[in-house]
Amino acid sequence: MLLLGVDTSLFAQNKTSGTAKDIVGEKYYSQLIKEGKIVLTHEEQVVNLELIPKSQYAVKLKSNLIKKQPKHFYYTYEALYYLPKTITIQKASEIARSISNMVTIDYYSNTRRKITKLYKKAYMVDAENSSKAIADFNYGNCDGKTCYCLMDDASFGVTHYQLTYNQTESELLTVFRNTDDMGLGPIRAIMPKDLVINLLIQTCDDGMVVYLCADLDSKKMPGVRGKITESMTARMDAISSWFASKM
Repeated sequence: MLLLGVDTSLFAQNKTSGTAKDIVGEKYYSQLIKEGKIVLTHEEQVVNLELIPKSQYAVKLKSNLIKKQPKHFYYTYEALYYLPKTITIQKASEIARSISNMVTIDYYSNTRRKITKLYKKAYMVDAENSSKAIADFNYGNCDGKTCYCLMDDASFGVTHYQLTYNQTESELLTVFRNTDDMGLGPIRAIMPKDLVINLLIQTCDDGMVVYLCADLDSKKMPGVRGKITESMTARMDAISSWFASKM
């Protein structure tokens, strides 16, 4: 009974419940409600995620961080959104799995100095690193499922990702991991599985909380640091805003 009580207590501390304030905590709640969005970026080898909300997937989010190599370039992006409206987690999961719709994402290209489409092509594929397009798997419960996709990125070019999903009645966690190398033009600075993007969507009594975290480890190459920082920040801002607009 004692052991059961401890386990139940630990689970209760991580389970989504209550209001947005209960989920995000005192430190950032006022700013989040006022501004609707908070963004933090980090460039440390070992990162302390500051915006991570109270969630049953909190431990998993932390364990998803890339194990970064010494003397590399490191970059971590966190964004926290509050949405006063509510849709079901099932509907949110259908949006998150509609990969083909991500071709509509606009972002500001620092290189071109203008707003452009983030992805030229985006679709699910039939296997890891395949180019054979299949229909979006955006129906039914996706808990425990693994899929793959191809995205032709405006800066990084064609990149393949593994997609994994966890879904409950009140939370959805979608994780993107690159399965081939990527970079800017001929500079292939990011090796397979050295970029991870976590999207966590939670319902609460007074709306929804959306948390996006991107983490990468890049080889140090001339000119890469500034370009990757600008490029990743711009695209993560665009992706998080797009998802929030679809909720």
